[in-house]
Amino acid sequence: MAKFHYALVLLFIAVCAVGVNAGFRLKISRYWRVFLATDAVILALYTAWDVWAIENHNWRFDSEQIVRINLFGILPIEEILFFILVPLMTVLTYLALKKLSAKYGRSVAP
Repeated sequence: MAKFHYALVLLFIAVCAVGVNAGFRLKISRYWRVFLATDAVILALYTAWDVWAIENHNWRFDSEQIVRINLFGILPIEEILFFILVPLMTVLTYLALKKLSAKYGRSVAP
């Protein structure tokens, strides 16, 4: 069961993202193109950084807590999903706060 720890954290983030999107009626689907373009840059930068750090022995993943499906031979699939889900949850959180602040007459930076 330990090998699913990272995957379970990601599943929790994904469930929260679906809940926030539905609960606040954010209609995130309107923003997919912008999100995917932005996240592609984030994914490229952080994937390269992780690969570099792993190859230089500055960073590692506990093989007991990952499912052991690796990209580029060394990067766990969970890490790629992390770089997709966490920015998505960040955007959803921002949109939810923006919606809440509009409801209560406060503004949030653009």
